[in-house]
Amino acid sequence: MSITIEKVIPAARMRQFHQMVDRWLNEGPIRLATNATITAMDNAGIPKAEQAAIIEDRDIIMKHNMRLGVISEVFAPAIEKTVNASRSGSDAQDEIARLIVTAVGIRQEDDSEVVTFTFQTEAEADAFDKAV
Repeated sequence: MSITIEKVIPAARMRQFHQMVDRWLNEGPIRLATNATITAMDNAGIPKAEQAAIIEDRDIIMKHNMRLGVISEVFAPAIEKTVNASRSGSDAQDEIARLIVTAVGIRQEDDSEVVTFTFQTEAEADAFDKAV
C-alpha cells in the first residue's frame, strides 16, 4: 500500500526558480557549452533538426534536475526527519532519494507547484504531513 501526500511550493519560490533556470540556460558557461556543442554537431554533419532536438532534450533534463534541487531544498529536511525516525543507514538514504526523485509536481495557474510524494507507510506519510 502507498500513501500520497500533497504539498505546495509557493508561487514566489517557483517564479524565482523559473527565472533562475531561464537565466542559467541562456547565459554564461551553459551558453558557451551550447555553442560549442552546436559547432561540434555542425562539424559532425548532424542535421539542424536533430541538433535542435538534442539541445531541447538536454535542456529538459537540466530543468528536471534543477527542479529536483528545489524539491530537495524545500522538503528534504522534513523528509529526512520523517524517514530517519523509522529507517537507518543506506535504507534511509535510498528512501529519501526515492521520495525526492519520484515526487510529481504540477504547476498551478498561480505559478505555485503542487508536489505529490508517495510514502510506503502510513506512519511516515503522517509524520511528513505534520513536519512540513
